[in-house]
Amino acid sequence: MTTRGILLCIVILTAATAVPCAAQGAPPSASPVVVFFYQDGCPDCVQIGEVLDALAGDLPEGAVARYEIGDTTSRRLFQRLQKAYGIEVSSVPLVFVGDRVIAGASRAQELALSDALGDCVTTPCSSPLDRLPPDVFPWVDLLELALLVSLVVLLALLQHP
Repeated sequence: MTTRGILLCIVILTAATAVPCAAQGAPPSASPVVVFFYQDGCPDCVQIGEVLDALAGDLPEGAVARYEIGDTTSRRLFQRLQKAYGIEVSSVPLVFVGDRVIAGASRAQELALSDALGDCVTTPCSSPLDRLPPDVFPWVDLLELALLVSLVVLLALLQHP
């Protein structure tokens, strides 16, 4: 393998392994005021989702973010937000509105959601995502990349006596 071939392998490996590092559990770039976790087929989630749809009309575009809990990235965000808010809830629906958390679906939760959204319309609310600690540098991913690059270089060197 030539030097050009080795460099090409390094570039391909770097590109192939760098994408998961950047996207790993990262929240969306926009900062929604409402973060709603639900599960497909969950009747309580449908109920709270409908209430949220009816009440969120006064909020600006992009103020509501919805995450299906079955998705791995959504599950990771669900766990990170729980930790940031200091709560332990294992079921959905779960709605984060500014500094408030509304868990479950009943008339009391509907009223709490209505109050929280009303407060966010009259007074700006912070995004629940603002409470998340910054992502830790992906040392494990970087070490795996270095190992792969070293392996490719070693194999290339072994092919040339």
